[in-house]
Amino acid sequence: MNYRGNNVECLTPTKKHIIDNQVKRSEARKAKAAENYINMRMEQLSVERDNPHNSEMDSKWYNRIIQELDWAQQAINKTTQRNCFMEKK
Repeated sequence: MNYRGNNVECLTPTKKHIIDNQVKRSEARKAKAAENYINMRMEQLSVERDNPHNSEMDSKWYNRIIQELDWAQQAINKTTQRNCFMEKK
């Protein structure tokens, strides 16, 4: 419908296909961005965890946050490869 409200546009199969492809690409980009963010954040937290000025409690807390992010990433990817991120080592 245009701005005057007097023209109705039909959704043809071709237009629907184009819109569906654009939506799929957008969702794929968002998923990739989330995965990249989670990986980057886990690396940042690993650096913070290993900071010699942190207490033992701080280091354990950073480990816990990293573990939560790892679980979130597994849920996003629909994979349950491990229970704890430290099993990768």
